[in-house]
Amino acid sequence: MDGSDLGVMRLWPDKFRNWRSTPHFIADNFATYMPVKSSSLKPPNLGGYLLDLDGVLYRGSQAIAGAADFIQRLRNAQRPFCCITNHTCRTPPQISRKLKGMGIPVEPKEVLTAGQATASWLSQRGATKIFAIGERAFISALKAEGIDPNSATPSHVVVGLDRRVSYARLMKAAQWLLKGVPFIATNPDMSYPTEAGSAPECGFYLAGLERMSGRVPTVVGKPGPFMFRLAAARLGLKPSRLTMIGDRLDTDVAGAKRAKMRSVLVLSGHTTRAMAQRARIKPDLVIRDVGRIVNV
Repeated sequence: MDGSDLGVMRLWPDKFRNWRSTPHFIADNFATYMPVKSSSLKPPNLGGYLLDLDGVLYRGSQAIAGAADFIQRLRNAQRPFCCITNHTCRTPPQISRKLKGMGIPVEPKEVLTAGQATASWLSQRGATKIFAIGERAFISALKAEGIDPNSATPSHVVVGLDRRVSYARLMKAAQWLLKGVPFIATNPDMSYPTEAGSAPECGFYLAGLERMSGRVPTVVGKPGPFMFRLAAARLGLKPSRLTMIGDRLDTDVAGAKRAKMRSVLVLSGHTTRAMAQRARIKPDLVIRDVGRIVNV
C-alpha cells in the first residue's frame, strides 16, 4: 500500500508528471468566466471553499486586494470555508490574529494547518512517540494529540519547517532515518512567499535528509489528500462540494485533484500566468486574485 492509499502523498515531482489536463476557466474581469477548451462549461455550483493563506489572502504582512471583501461575501452568502495552510509555524489563534490585523475576519476554528493535520494523521495510526523537527506551533499540535515529539525511541521521524533548527537535531533525524525509522513530512513546499521574497520552507530540509538517507518522505499536508479530507470533514461536506483556492499548482491544485475537488488558481502568489500556461496540472479556473471571484 503506497502513500496515496493512506490519504497522503509521497515526494517528489515525478508524482505530478502524469496529471491529465482538464478543461479550465480563465477569468480576466469581474463578471466573466471564459471557458478555454469548451463553450459548454459553466461556472461551478459551489458548496464551500478551502482557502490557502500565503499568496491567496495575504503576502507577508500585506492583505491581497479583495481578500477581506471575499471573506465577507462568503459569510453573507453563508458559504462554509476553511483556511488550510502548509505553513506550520503559527497556531490557528496566531493566524487568526494576523488575518484580523490585516482586516480579514477569520476565526481560529476556520484555520487548519499542516501541523494539525500531521498530528491528526499520526494519532489515527497510534503514534505516541516520535522525533520531530518543527517550531513551537507544530510541537503544540503534536502534544495536543498526546504525542511525545522528542522520544528516544521514535516510531516516526517527522519533519516540518523550523527556522531555528540546530545542526545537532538535523543530524539526529538523519541517524534515525538511516536506521529505517519511517520518514514523515508536514509538507513538501520548497519555499513560501514573504515581503522580502521567497524563503526556504520544509522541502528545503527534506531535500538534504532525503539525499543523505536515500529515503523518500511521506507527506501529510498538501498535496496529499488527507488534509483536504480532514478539512472537508470539519465542514461537514463531501469533497465534491468544495473548491480549493490556492496559488500553487504542485500543492493546492494537484492536491485538490487528488481529493476530487474543484480548484481555482490565483496569480497573486507563487504562480505566474506563464507558469500556469506551461504546466501540465490544470486548475478549473485561473484568476488574478480572490477579489475577482464574483459568484460565491
